Amino acid sequence: MITKQLLRAIRNELPMKLTVCRLGRRGPIGKQADGYFRFQCPRCGEVRATVNPKNNMAHCFCCGENTNNIDLMMHYGHDFLPAVKILEGWLEQYRSDLGQSAPSQQASSQSS
Repeated sequence: MITKQLLRAIRNELPMKLTVCRLGRRGPIGKQADGYFRFQCPRCGEVRATVNPKNNMAHCFCCGENTNNIDLMMHYGHDFLPAVKILEGWLEQYRSDLGQSAPSQQASSQSS
């Protein structure tokens, strides 16, 4: 089930850099520069989409568009529900690597 908490976690906790890296050759090119992660904007194609580390959103300084993890997945051919499922798996793995519990475990404990 897709909850507000899951969507918020995908947007805020799952690093955009991780999503770009996981997309690999199918995704945009990216680079770390001047302390920021930048990648090729899915809308205009310029490598000026810069991730704000405070909110994990990318803003393109060429076309002005904002992008989050779900937007990025959808641009590269995934429908909304499959994109969320893929990102949920990546988030669970990311949290596991950090030693945190998975979102489904957190949701269960919060609803009890």
